[in-house]
Amino acid sequence: MVGTFITAFTSVHIYRLPPAAGRYATERAILSANLTLATLAGLLTLAAVPALGHPLGLWAAALFVPGTVIGLHARAVATARGAMASATTVSAAPFVAVFAGLAVEAWLGQAPSVPVLLLLNGLAQGVVGAAVILRLCGGAAADFGPGARRRWRVLARRSGWALLAGMANEVFTRLYIFLVFAWFGAAALATLTAAQTMLRPATLLAGAFGSAARGPLAARRHAGDTRGFLRLLALGAAAPAVITLLLGGAVAALWPWISAWIYAGRYEGLEKVVLLWAVVMAISCFWVAGLAGLQSLARLRSLAMAEIGGAVTSAVAMPPLLWLLAPPGALVATILGGLVQVALLTLGVLRGLRALGHGRLRR
Repeated sequence: MVGTFITAFTSVHIYRLPPAAGRYATERAILSANLTLATLAGLLTLAAVPALGHPLGLWAAALFVPGTVIGLHARAVATARGAMASATTVSAAPFVAVFAGLAVEAWLGQAPSVPVLLLLNGLAQGVVGAAVILRLCGGAAADFGPGARRRWRVLARRSGWALLAGMANEVFTRLYIFLVFAWFGAAALATLTAAQTMLRPATLLAGAFGSAARGPLAARRHAGDTRGFLRLLALGAAAPAVITLLLGGAVAALWPWISAWIYAGRYEGLEKVVLLWAVVMAISCFWVAGLAGLQSLARLRSLAMAEIGGAVTSAVAMPPLLWLLAPPGALVATILGGLVQVALLTLGVLRGLRALGHGRLRR
C-alpha cells in the first residue's frame, strides 16, 4: 500500500512523458520526490515497528519498505525507456538474494529467518534499483533544487486521481481475502489460494506486456498514431487472455493429479474454482492493457473512475454472492467488478484518443 501511494505521486507520471531529451529534467525531479518519500516511509516504518509487537515488529521492515519503493521506481524508469533487461534485473535481484539467504541458512543448519530474508529482499531491490537508475539517468540522477521542488508541487496537484485509482485497486484486489477469511475462516481462503497459485505464471504475460508497452504506447500517442495505439493494446490484452484461459482449462483437467502430487492429496475437487480464477485472470489481462493505455494518455481521472467502478461493483456483489455460493462467490463478484472495470477503461482510452485531436487516424 505504501508502494501504491508513493507511485501515485511519482513513478506513474513517467509514463506520460514524451520520448525526447526534454523529459530528463522532469525525470530527475520525479526521482528526487520518490527518494524523499521513500526515506520518509522508512522512518515512519521504523517508528511504527515497536508498536506492532511480536511477531510483526520486524526492524528489517524499515529497510524493506524504502528498498521496495526504490525498486518500483527503477522498474518504472527502465520500462518507460524500453530497457527491459534492466527492469528484469531489478525484479530478479530480490529473488536471487532471498534464495541465496535460504541456501546459506540451510547450509548452516539454521531455520529460515524472516528478518534476514526481509532485509535481503529490501537491500537487493534498493541497491540494484539505485544502480539501474544511475546507469539509465547518466549519474546526475536526482534533482533537489528549487526547480525540482516546484515540479513536486505540480506532481502533487496532478496525483489526486492516480492516488484514488491506486487505493480503489487495493480494495478491488484484496477485499476477497478479508471477507472470505472473516466469513469462512483460514481453510477456505487457503482453498482459493491453492487454486490460484497454479495459474500465477499466466499473470507474468500480462505484466510483461504492461511493462514493455508503455514506452511504445507513449511514442504512438505523441506521434498521433491512434490506430497503432489501439492495435498494440488489443494484441497485448487478447493474446495473454487467451493463453490464460487455455492454461486454466489445462490445470482444471489435470487437477486430480495436481491435488494428489503437488498438494499431497489436499484441495480435491477444485476444478470449477480453477476455471473461475482463469476467467478472473483473463479479465485482468485487459485491465493491465487499459491501465497502460490510460497512463500513457495521462488520463488519470478516467483510470480512477474505472478502478472505483470495479471496486464498488465487487464490494456490493461480494457479500450476497458469498452467501449464495460460499467462497467461490468471491471470484464471481471479482469477475463482475472486473468486467465493469474493463468497460470503463476501454471507454476512457477511446475518449483519450479522441481528445488528442489529431484529425484522421494514421495507419
